[in-house]
Order: sequence, then structure tokens, then C-alpha cells
Amino acid sequence: MRRGFLPLSGEVQSRCETAHAVGRVGGAGGRGSDRARAVSTAEDAHERMHAEKAKAQAIIESLAQLPPQQQLRELERYLTPQSPIAVRTAAVEAIARIDASDARALLREALRDFASPVRTRVAEMATRQPPEDALELLVDCLADHDTEVRQVVINGLQRLRDRRAVGALIALLRDDPNEQTQHMAMGALRALTGQPFHARYTDPPDKRRQARQAWLRWWATAQREFVALQPKPVHPAHTQDAPDLTLRTLEGERIALRRPPKPLLLNFWGTWCGGCQQELPHLIALHQRYSDRIQVVGVAFDEPDGEPGLRQFCAEKGIRYPQAMGDERLRDAFNLHGVPQTVLIDAQGRIRFWWVGARDLGTLERALKLLRE
Repeated sequence: MRRGFLPLSGEVQSRCETAHAVGRVGGAGGRGSDRARAVSTAEDAHERMHAEKAKAQAIIESLAQLPPQQQLRELERYLTPQSPIAVRTAAVEAIARIDASDARALLREALRDFASPVRTRVAEMATRQPPEDALELLVDCLADHDTEVRQVVINGLQRLRDRRAVGALIALLRDDPNEQTQHMAMGALRALTGQPFHARYTDPPDKRRQARQAWLRWWATAQREFVALQPKPVHPAHTQDAPDLTLRTLEGERIALRRPPKPLLLNFWGTWCGGCQQELPHLIALHQRYSDRIQVVGVAFDEPDGEPGLRQFCAEKGIRYPQAMGDERLRDAFNLHGVPQTVLIDAQGRIRFWWVGARDLGTLERALKLLRE
């Protein structure tokens, strides 16, 4: 589920153009004045994001004059969680331009980052590597927990046109319930094998299921003709302490981010944000299925009708997990420039996953499983 929303500290331009920026104000007030302030503050958020992106790029580009091995030593330092996400993402781009085995090892290490823009950028840059290295990296990324990374990888494998990826794509088609991922996998399989099984994404569900089953039946007899590569997944392992703040929900519950009673999923959103609303069914399902294992909390920013409007919206949409009003303190602590963004904090108060843009239930379930391993 790829969504072009504003990133944490800057990301590719194409995503920024369709972002939902978080402003510097919140709370209730007249709709006219709120909308005017929203325009102004959204522009401010975009300006800050672009400024941070430009600063990150300048930092990384200043290393280009160094010898490759010295560049890599410096770039490795910028991949640590202490660097802003924009810097880590820019570092991945610079590393991918260096043709060296040490560079490819650093790209693989970047897959351990908890922030989705960094891992997504590794997948996007994989095809710039030598073909054998690109294939291995892409197949390994295909086992990433994040649906966005998986879908980036499918596009990369389709461009690479190496039939050794067919087995991994079939496994994804068999095991991943995301319909868009299945559709993309079938398109890549057609490109790699020439087989005719296909259904449009707009076709009825029965027709899409028939096409998927046709691929699985074909593979049952054809797999002996292919050399299958098995993914060696690299999961997020780097962590960062959550901000030392206490969140207060609308019902008065106080949650210390560094001492949550159980793993805590914070969803930064707004009732005015289209992508946030598309994500809501997945968050509602997560809360319904796993409320004994994880606490889901929505943090709403820039609500035009304040707390009463948020309460009414949640009642109308059947949102039963706790809500809190976003404020400047939270915005600054998480360096937020837009929504939706979602952070998963473990019971020890460490940030384990950070997704920029809307995510599906499968991504969240797989992250929760990794949290328990």
C-alpha cells in the first residue's frame, strides 16, 4: 500500500507533492480561520521539510570528493539512529552509487533501520547494483514485513527480469493477503515467465482469485524448471528511545511513552486527512484482534472542531481505541511534518518501527509478530 505522504524529515520529491502537512496549531475555532491557518501552517511544514531535506543532501554530497572507502566510513556513521531520517535516507542513496562490496554490505545493514523511508530507499536503489547483487538484495527485501517495501521490490524484480526470482514471487503470491501485492506479483510473474494468467485490479474478486490459483497450479508442475532463491530476511533491529513524554487521552488516561503498560502503537493522523481515513479499517482491525497484546492510540492533529469534533468522528466511524489531541510538544518531540505516520514502541519504551504513510493490517501484524520474537 504505497502512499505519497509527507515523511518524517524529508523524502523523495514525488511523495512530498501529495503530502498532508501537519501545521503548528491545533484545537477548535471558527472553520474559516482554521482553514486559513491550515493553509499557512501546511506551507510552513513543507518549507521545513524541504529545508531539512536540502540540508541532509548537502551533508551527504559534501562527502563525494573523498575516496570511496573514506566516503563509506563517513556514510556508515550517518546511518546510525542518531542521524535524522532524511540524512539516513540520503546516505543510502550515496552508498548505492559506490561500486564496492563494502557498500553493498552497508545497504544490507540499512535494512535493520526501524524507519520505513530508509528501508524503502534500499529497495529502490537495489537495481543500481551489479545484477547478481541486485537480485540477492531484492529477493531478501521481498521478505520485509512492510507491504510498501515488498511492492517496491516487485517493481525492481520485474525490471531485472531474472527468472530465479519466480519462486520467491510465487511464495509472496501464495502467502501475502494484500490484494495489490498479489496483483503486482502476478504482473511481474507474467513478465518473467510469459505465462498468460492475469486479472485486472478492477476485475471482480472471483476473477482475481482464479488468476491467483492458476499461477499456483502452474507452479506446482513448473517449479522443477526454475532455480529458486530463498529470501534471507533482514528485519529492523536498530532502536531509539521514545521521547520522555506522557500522553493524555481524551478519557484522561496517562501513558508514559518510555514506560507503556504494553507495546504501544501511536497513529498520528487527522480526521481531515484522506490517507488517514483509508488506514482506519486496518487500525480498527488491529485493535479488535490484538488489544490484549498491544495498545493502539490515535493522536489527532489540527482538528478543525477540536475535541468534540474528534469524538463525534470516532463515534461515527466505530473507532473504539483511545484518542489524544496532538500538540506542539508531541509534534516537536517526534519531528512530525505530516500524517499519517505510525510508531510502534515496545514495552521497554524503545521505538521499534516507524512507518511514514498509510499501512495495511498485514504490515502491522507482521511487525507485532517480530516484536514478540
